[in-house]
Amino acid sequence: MLPEFKLPMAAGDFLARHWQKAPLFMPGAARGLEHPSAELLAALALEDVVESRIISGHGDGPWNAQNGPFSEADFNTLPARYWTLLVQSVDHYLTEVSLLLDSFDFLPGWRLEDIMISYAAEGGSVGPHFDRYDVFLLQAHGTREWHIGPTCDATTPLLDHAQLKLIDGMPVEQTFVASPGDVLYLPPGVGHWGTARDSDCVTWSVGFRAPALVDVLDRLADEAARGGADSLFTDPARTRPEDNTRLGANDQQMLVDQALTLLDSNVRRNALSALLSESRQPDGLDFAIDCGHIAASSPSATLVRHGAARLLVDDAGGVWLNGEYQALSGSALALAQRLAARRLYSDDDLGTLDAAQEALLDEWIDAGLLAWLE
Repeated sequence: MLPEFKLPMAAGDFLARHWQKAPLFMPGAARGLEHPSAELLAALALEDVVESRIISGHGDGPWNAQNGPFSEADFNTLPARYWTLLVQSVDHYLTEVSLLLDSFDFLPGWRLEDIMISYAAEGGSVGPHFDRYDVFLLQAHGTREWHIGPTCDATTPLLDHAQLKLIDGMPVEQTFVASPGDVLYLPPGVGHWGTARDSDCVTWSVGFRAPALVDVLDRLADEAARGGADSLFTDPARTRPEDNTRLGANDQQMLVDQALTLLDSNVRRNALSALLSESRQPDGLDFAIDCGHIAASSPSATLVRHGAARLLVDDAGGVWLNGEYQALSGSALALAQRLAARRLYSDDDLGTLDAAQEALLDEWIDAGLLAWLE
């Protein structure tokens, strides 16, 4: 079975009551999380291009964090308890994992970031902390006890640790015990602390893309500079200033207002589409798709998109693939727009293909972005 998640309520109700507002524990809301195994996660952590960490510690600490890549010797020396392996962006390397993201169609596709998977020995944890983005935590194997704290911010006291931002003395407001298939949603900033109750605890973490606003400004400025580099400030209605030594509030506003005129719809579209369609781990395309596993789990599927291929449609119907605009038209554009809607496709999804559409599929398959399940 391929990974799947289903909200226990109408999407509109979830967005109104919980999204970025309140945690929600959803028993039995996920299935098909048996793959990958702990051994496969460990194998990924041996790879140079894969971002991974091992965090050890419990209670009041001490806590320790090691960054990958790791060696087999590193794993052989781990203790029996109190450690966690975290592997980031597993969906970019194991395409079958990325298919879970099709279950999150109640949110814009550009908001999805990646799937981190953790394996914890008994007592393993990453300590009390908070994330700055939304997260869905899906229990795949074993059981994990979650302690939920208050909403945190930059003023929240943290323990003195160079790598880990752990909350100092997090109060516990709610407690949940997650078994396989259970899902916990947490809005940004909510303190939480999950601890493995057994020695085979695997948890999937679906994170969301929340770009830093300064990065958005940078991209907008860079794109505006492409076409507006010769534009200069003007002030034909200038009157004599009361104090010629000051940069007054009115002049500040005029400068900003005129600069913002460069951010027309084309600049906004191109800058933001490029930023939000960039793949978090483009090296993931070097990892082959396990077509046999996917085909066996979904016999009706005929085509799959690689987990590291990020496909976005802008507000004008243009297609962006891993940060690059795809100059498509006609039936090829229509097909690309259909492909952007999901990651796994049946013959019905593809429809009858004409020559232009077949050429597009051949191009993207040769580039490793898609694969036939035959």
